[in-house]
Amino acid sequence: MGVRFAVGGGREGWIRTALTALGVGLGVAVLLTAAAVPHAVSTAVARDQARSDTFSPRSTAATDRTLLVAQTDTAYRDRSVRGRLVRPDGDRPATPPGVPRLPGPGEMVVSPALADLLASSDGADLRDRFRGVRTVGRIGAEGLTGPDELAYYQGSDRLTGVRAGTTRITSFGGGPEAAFPATDPQLLLSVLVGSVALLVPVAVFIAAAVRFGGERRDRRLAALRLVGTDRATTRRIAAGEALAGALLGLLIGAAVFLAARYPLSGIRVLDFGVFPSDVVPDWRLAALVALAVPACSVGVALLTMRRITVEPLGVTRSAPPVRRRLWWRLLLPVAGAALLWPMAVGGVAMVGVWAAAQVVAGTSLLLLGVAALLPWLLDAVVSRLGAGGGPSWQLAVRRLQLSTTAAARSVSGITVAVAGVVAVQLLLAGVQTNELPDPLPAPREHQMVVADRDGELPVAGAPGMFERLRETRGVRSVYGALLSYAGPLPSEGHRAPAGGAPDEESYPVRYRLVVADCDALRQMVRTDRCVDGDTFYAPPKVSREDGTETGLLAADAPPVPRPGTRLAVSPDAGNRPAAWTVPRTVRTVDTLPNFFSLHEANLLATPGALDPALLRSPSTEFEVHLDPDRPEAVEYVRNTAAQTDPRLQAMPLWDTSTRSSERQPELYDIVRAALQAGAVGVLCLIGAGLLISVLEQLRERRLLLSALDAFGTPRRTLGRSVLWQTAIPVVLGLALAVGCGLSAGLLLLHLVHKPMLPDWPGIAALAGTAGAVVLTVTALSLPLLWRLMRPDGLRTE
Repeated sequence: MGVRFAVGGGREGWIRTALTALGVGLGVAVLLTAAAVPHAVSTAVARDQARSDTFSPRSTAATDRTLLVAQTDTAYRDRSVRGRLVRPDGDRPATPPGVPRLPGPGEMVVSPALADLLASSDGADLRDRFRGVRTVGRIGAEGLTGPDELAYYQGSDRLTGVRAGTTRITSFGGGPEAAFPATDPQLLLSVLVGSVALLVPVAVFIAAAVRFGGERRDRRLAALRLVGTDRATTRRIAAGEALAGALLGLLIGAAVFLAARYPLSGIRVLDFGVFPSDVVPDWRLAALVALAVPACSVGVALLTMRRITVEPLGVTRSAPPVRRRLWWRLLLPVAGAALLWPMAVGGVAMVGVWAAAQVVAGTSLLLLGVAALLPWLLDAVVSRLGAGGGPSWQLAVRRLQLSTTAAARSVSGITVAVAGVVAVQLLLAGVQTNELPDPLPAPREHQMVVADRDGELPVAGAPGMFERLRETRGVRSVYGALLSYAGPLPSEGHRAPAGGAPDEESYPVRYRLVVADCDALRQMVRTDRCVDGDTFYAPPKVSREDGTETGLLAADAPPVPRPGTRLAVSPDAGNRPAAWTVPRTVRTVDTLPNFFSLHEANLLATPGALDPALLRSPSTEFEVHLDPDRPEAVEYVRNTAAQTDPRLQAMPLWDTSTRSSERQPELYDIVRAALQAGAVGVLCLIGAGLLISVLEQLRERRLLLSALDAFGTPRRTLGRSVLWQTAIPVVLGLALAVGCGLSAGLLLLHLVHKPMLPDWPGIAALAGTAGAVVLTVTALSLPLLWRLMRPDGLRTE
């Protein structure tokens, strides 16, 4: 009977069912999207593993099936470009997924997104990077992590053999099963808490959506009691009506989810994209949603019916008024804190499924506790509001005093969402702090590093590369250096092993060697004078915990090279390293923070003191200073490096720092951006539910609004009353949410032993978004308010 009332109860019944179904459908769409994330990520990771050449089977001997591969990853503006140089050894080489034939020298196959970019006007600078290279094919979907990925395979005859940066493989694919990079416990904690913070408000919202149109439904149940229906039957009818709305909401949610698959395919997280076919919910999670939503709807309906008395003559709600009790509402956050506290004070590691489940359960209880505390807080504050203020304020306060349940139910989703996001923002701000300050200076804008880390650029080619960089458009100055190692010549009784690279016993003392002109050396050491032919020794110093040097020599510091000492130059390059005699003019200096890879260099020499030709396969680096008025200079420098050798790395210092960082801050930035976007989406979702609730209340107050209009009440007064009626619960909810969010975030920070650094601008932006939701709801409800304020609304039957 309840289902028949829901779908066949005339216009009023259809509107009521449609409101419930729409609210439940929006929540179901969000839940299905969350259920699709594991499958989408695992599919993208599987495709990335299938094309991997990092963990592929290696071979030292060339065969018909082998090929040489070198990484040439680059970037264009703010997008990453995955690149590989390939050269087959035979006629039947292995091919990566999506590439039926390897390109030859001067050819390349590209992803569809890269092909479109190269053909557009926005890709003019990128086309110059591939000057002289012809596109001969496209990479299939099975060889890409997403439809928008920029990737290419370029054939090259530069690859002549296996060396650093170049490998010979027999097939593509392989590697560890868990290739998803979110393995850092701190990052995992942030993702878990963020997911809970976004999904718990959706569950609260669905529970509130089931009660849309509740007052009119209760009056109809009273009419059924008048014709002889008992109380148990009325509860079953209410449950059946809620079940019908929930089932219809499931269908609407599934339709919204299917429609949103294509926009979702354009999202990239952690350099992984998704195809629309990847956005498929896990069948177990989808089944859980399909069963949990109707069960939740029926449960909420039955629980609500226990709080009211439906009699033949009407509906009685909380008569006499029952004061809300606080003690049981505190049990939820206390239970959540009890789950997290042992992990915070006991140093329990965030490892394993049980630890993750404990964090999820504890955080969920904390956020549900916020929803439980809001009705008590709203009732306590509204009951103490006096009779002062204008008519609009009095109308809003009186309406809230009559029933705070509906207001709290509508705002609880916003409160839980804001509390969760505040906790996550606090957690992310804490885990992104470094325990030790970086000894390098902050990256200055308009600077780049062009590096040959694997010896692709011969020593003889370094001066030419220096000149090409200096002549590149938008470049102001260039500093170059050759980086290698040096060590004492092995004794006659202890020579390096024949036929291989020298071991650590052959050269127990190693100096980090730099050969550069005086302009570059002044960027690296403190010296008042430098001329060609000078040599400097910079002993490594012990650093304090704050990153400053103590002035004491490090325990592993190599001895000061005495003048006349003979050293082996580039001993790692082979069995017969060149010998170099330390000049008598060697001076001890202190190093300066710099952006060269070997910023802790021990031995620094000018070309006049050490002939660069003695270095074997050194690393070459250039620090490039750009014109701040030429933002496109970054791409010009990348093009110059790629045209010299695609394997050269060109990195902006403000974008890709050469500093070591185990925390991968870019991952936290992505997680932060994703959570903020999700929070805004959840707030908009809850705002839609709040609008539906306000419209429902206005329709139920049609007779009262018509009476007020008949007595001459100005429309602007009633409009402001709607604003106050919406704003008061939201303001109280935001205050509660910020306080509880900061408390929850502080507890979570204890799990990772990080300081508390509130992100006040982020909190203010979130509160501003919630305020905008209130204003939007008020503005959208005004047309219905004006329509209901008519004298003909006083007619009744």
